[in-house]
Amino acid sequence: MTADHLPWEGIQTPTSEINRLRVDHSHPHDFFWGKDVSGHYLLVLRFDAALLNNIKVRKMALTGITMDIRIISNTSDGVFLITLQNAENADIFFTLCDALVEKTRRVPDVHAAIAIIYAQLERWRTLLSRANRNRLSAQEIQGLFGELQFLEECIDGQHVSVQAAIEGWQGPMGAPHDFIFGQSAVEIKSISGSYADSVKISTESQLTTHLETLHLRIVFLAVDTDCKTGLSLNDFIIRLKEKISDNDFVSAFEEKLAEVGYIDIPEYDFPCFSVVRIRTYQVRDGFPRITPESLALGISDVSYCIAFSSIAEYICDSFIPGSQK
Repeated sequence: MTADHLPWEGIQTPTSEINRLRVDHSHPHDFFWGKDVSGHYLLVLRFDAALLNNIKVRKMALTGITMDIRIISNTSDGVFLITLQNAENADIFFTLCDALVEKTRRVPDVHAAIAIIYAQLERWRTLLSRANRNRLSAQEIQGLFGELQFLEECIDGQHVSVQAAIEGWQGPMGAPHDFIFGQSAVEIKSISGSYADSVKISTESQLTTHLETLHLRIVFLAVDTDCKTGLSLNDFIIRLKEKISDNDFVSAFEEKLAEVGYIDIPEYDFPCFSVVRIRTYQVRDGFPRITPESLALGISDVSYCIAFSSIAEYICDSFIPGSQK
């Protein structure tokens, strides 16, 4: 089941209580897709009604989603209900529900499962509170693709462990540079097309660091709006998760994706990107750049462009982020 064919579409709106469809018969818990009498989409977790008094609903403010625990009168089942109030957000809700089902697959106890559900809902709070569902812009998608390309290269190159590669991706957490490995920093820039003659630097702080080394890495991307070639952002993230494989590391990766505002929705199935070429520059003495110290008093938030012809002498073959495994 995928978000482009939502499971609730095949469930009729009931005249009383709820209608439901089992999510996965092999799952240790009784999860159901459901609809209530108002046609709201539900994720339902059924449990023994005798446990009702031992399970409490936590107060959690999530825009567009409500939670309830009660007894279904016509079946006498205890149910934990997660209800989507607005069907326009159904694809995001499906992705959330799918994550809840998967994260609870390895815990046999219903109390532990509900605790995991609450923990996951906390992680989704920021994304689900975006009433207007602000999607990543085209430039943000392209920029994220470039950062993930470098992350994949770190993992494939085996110069650092998978854990170190994910921890090194610090831009989503508010760090001054996209990647930091010990005393080395890397700033990633993605450019569509291979004939650009300059790169835009967003702030006066972007090419300055207190660390020992700083590299500027330019990823030139070909963009295919029809996706006949290349990878979409969604497909690239799926591939990276398969390479990461370890559940804890995948969770850490997902947390950073959430920080940049990414969620798996069909809108990110297009466009597709192919890496045309990559240039890496060492930012050292003499590199043409604007720094905070070079600005006159009162000037800030400066963006500027650097011509590639002016930094040819700073090209380096590659950046190896360490030798530890």
